[in-house]
Amino acid sequence: MPLPALRVPQIDQGLAQQSDATVGWLADAKIGMFIHWGVYAGPAQGEWYERSAQVKPSVYREFLTSPSPQQFTADQYDPTAWVELARTMGAKYVVLTTRHHEGFGLYPNSHPNAWTSAQAPLNRDFVAGYVSAVRAAGLKLGLYYSPIDWRYPGYYNVRGAALSAPPWNYEGADPASFDYRANAQVMKEEVYQAVKQLVSDYGPIDDLWWDGGWLAEQGSDADGAFFWEPGRYRDPANEWPVGGYGETEPATGKPLGLMGMVRAHQPNVVVTPRSGWAGDYGVEEGGSVPTGPIRAGVVEKTFTIRGAWGYTAGASVMSYDQILAVVVNALVRNMTTLINVGPDRHGVVPADSAAVLTRVGAFLSDVDEAVYGTRGGPWNPVDGQVGYTFRDKTFYVHLLPGRAGGAVTTPSIGDAMVRRVYAVPGGRALPYTVGSDGTVTITGIDRTVHPQDSVVAVVLDRPVVATDIAVGRATSADSEEAGKGNIAARATDGDTATRWCAADGATGHWLQVDLGAATALTGARIAWEFPGKTYRYRVGDRPTATPGPQWSTGRTTPTRVRCTPCRSRDRAPSAGDRDRTGHRCWASIREFQAYDRPFS
Repeated sequence: MPLPALRVPQIDQGLAQQSDATVGWLADAKIGMFIHWGVYAGPAQGEWYERSAQVKPSVYREFLTSPSPQQFTADQYDPTAWVELARTMGAKYVVLTTRHHEGFGLYPNSHPNAWTSAQAPLNRDFVAGYVSAVRAAGLKLGLYYSPIDWRYPGYYNVRGAALSAPPWNYEGADPASFDYRANAQVMKEEVYQAVKQLVSDYGPIDDLWWDGGWLAEQGSDADGAFFWEPGRYRDPANEWPVGGYGETEPATGKPLGLMGMVRAHQPNVVVTPRSGWAGDYGVEEGGSVPTGPIRAGVVEKTFTIRGAWGYTAGASVMSYDQILAVVVNALVRNMTTLINVGPDRHGVVPADSAAVLTRVGAFLSDVDEAVYGTRGGPWNPVDGQVGYTFRDKTFYVHLLPGRAGGAVTTPSIGDAMVRRVYAVPGGRALPYTVGSDGTVTITGIDRTVHPQDSVVAVVLDRPVVATDIAVGRATSADSEEAGKGNIAARATDGDTATRWCAADGATGHWLQVDLGAATALTGARIAWEFPGKTYRYRVGDRPTATPGPQWSTGRTTPTRVRCTPCRSRDRAPSAGDRDRTGHRCWASIREFQAYDRPFS
């Protein structure tokens, strides 16, 4: 059976991604509810209305301050009702837009140029009520934040270069003399103050959904990192300082970047990559049905079910079949799905959105064992026809509308034995046969109960995928970087965020794992240090007669297994302990895994 891909946390801009243990709740959750709500719900033409219609910021502000049928009143704001809908649709977490690109925050911000719901005419902290409702329901808490702010012309010209024409949002009398760079600096100051309050005023946050690190609507989020400084630290010489609106690291006195502030207050939060920092998980956006192979790592599919992301008057809602097609095809590709609703200007989720999501929740309740806490696989899906999820000793076959009939043959299960096959939901036993090639043919499947996804469970006599038998075993090495905690045991602790490293830059050091008894191994898997290098290793059961880093190939059944990092692929053996760039390639292993069952 195929092994799931390993996820190795990487360091970006001085900060490491969260470990599997920390981000694992998101991979288990599978279903979340996104809520886009802001002043844009007043004009009811989507969250990009201000930009797409090029409404001047002073005019746009009237959708909050001036009584009209398009005024954002929030007079029926009821976060408990939002959260109850999330629970009904089967969501395990909720994400609210605390500030979108219009620059209007749903919570207080003490920066003098901030525009928030804590000011007149609303005088309310909507985030506080939402946070309380989500926690009371026992769901994971997500907060969205966008640093983009259309109130600032400097957003379109952070370096202050001469412009042939002013940006659409400029409202002054003399655009040629306007200081765009200084205006951009104020925008950045406000962001730092807003983020500082967001991550410090509401207790533990599970998910911070960054959106919009890109500048002037050009390039990527990472391209804007020079301005926002989204990593661990800010550069004291950066052209756009934030004055007293940022924070410094108490231990070092270094100025913290956006993610430095976030992690200082929220050490366990997971974030998207849309601030310009790498992020802890990936995002695929849009209502298209996922295709292709299983996704590696933790990936979220997010889409909106009714018009734009923000409330859109007269928009039609996606059908139940269309929504399930996205959800199920994400599920079998190992993705979590975040489904968006847009409450209206009063704070009410449209009735058609609530109705269809209630149906989705009923389906998820019927097949919950094949959804929550599972992983996509172990085999890649066949687009539109069949996919798989698994947990422990059970894998689930998801028959999709593109596959006709009430029978299916699975890929080979190798030397595993089938203990039970049944329909999900209901638990009705189904007839099956196991071929000489290990394939399982299942018949009698009722495709009428949930034709969008007919789910069958196959229970085996052992875990679906091979289990790492090295994890937790006694591990030793001839050299350890003990001062930094990079000891031998870190290579077999089941955590790719930790590592074993030798105490010097020489090659040939060895790591040894005691399996406890003579064991016939089918193979090993190694997670190494850096994605840009492919290290070479020798794996065996004992040293050869020749001194040095040469080990046997393990033809006998070993009690102990040794692994010797030799060198990285991008350098010749004569290069010593340095690669072509002169950087040391130290003997290092993130995780060493050993297996006694066949795998691919």
